[in-house]
Amino acid sequence: MRKRQGWTVKATLWVFPLCIAAADALASEHQTEMAKHAPKAAETSVINHSTTKEVPAATEADLIWNGATSSFMLPFETWDSDTPWYKRWSASVSIGYPLIDTPATIPVNATTGPSNQNLTASLSLKYSIIGHWFISATAYHYFDKELQQAWNPDFTYVFGYSDWHPYTFSLLYSNYGGNRFSPEPGGKHTEFSQGTWALGWKFPVTKPFIDWFSFTDEGAIGCQFDYNYTPEYFDLASIEYKTSHQTISLGCKYSIVGNWYANASAFYYLDSSQKQPWNPDFTYGFGYFDWHPGTITIQYNNYSGNRWNSADRGPDTGRFKDGSLSISYSFDF
Repeated sequence: MRKRQGWTVKATLWVFPLCIAAADALASEHQTEMAKHAPKAAETSVINHSTTKEVPAATEADLIWNGATSSFMLPFETWDSDTPWYKRWSASVSIGYPLIDTPATIPVNATTGPSNQNLTASLSLKYSIIGHWFISATAYHYFDKELQQAWNPDFTYVFGYSDWHPYTFSLLYSNYGGNRFSPEPGGKHTEFSQGTWALGWKFPVTKPFIDWFSFTDEGAIGCQFDYNYTPEYFDLASIEYKTSHQTISLGCKYSIVGNWYANASAFYYLDSSQKQPWNPDFTYGFGYFDWHPGTITIQYNNYSGNRWNSADRGPDTGRFKDGSLSISYSFDF
């Protein structure tokens, strides 16, 4: 195991939940579209006007089976007729602003842990390979370079399969650790083993349950279960790296009206001793989200060490002011 010496830095948001979430924009797009297309209880049949005969609509079991069996498909037959490769790119630019400085004691040279207070700008690029397979990367600029710590990345990256359709599986790898364009001598551009693999399953909240939670006519809810596995993680108590960090998470997004939303995720740690002070029991956010190109998104997100029992949270974590604001603009080519 690799030992680290300790020092005190300014910190607020944390990196690990970002790996679990694996790109909030992806989750928001998928959960929004999935929820809007959720089957309604009244949709029991459709009319074929050419034959004037009723054709039974797909049952819930049919939809679940179709979603599961269509997952991870590689539609090579559509490669030539599908979108040209140069139009498979999409991008966004963002400004992120944490609300407050909070102190934390973190060992030097750790590549995972809380993120310090720092105004940032970022550029994200996504390439849709085939079907719902993709790869994306984000580059960051820190306005106060002196505040960038070893675990604050120059770039992050995500790849895998994720389909917005209900009842589909997803498989994502995400790395939000201290990746460097120009690492110090003896350092690495990235620690691949410190990224997180997430196997997920999406589902919509349908009638009658949606009526219990929604207070608008347009209200829709999409959710996702995830099993998250990080091969190597930093343990603050022992000041060393350990292996096999595992959690199960449930995240849901409530599309209130139009593009306004609120979301939340809850986490269960398969080994409670693996939970770090910055690892939350839950995360939450809200704002205005539009995934279409040429639109602006404004969001508040809180990934700090939120706890079900506030007495259990770490110092200066888990409060509303420990979250951050962001504004982004998306575009394509």
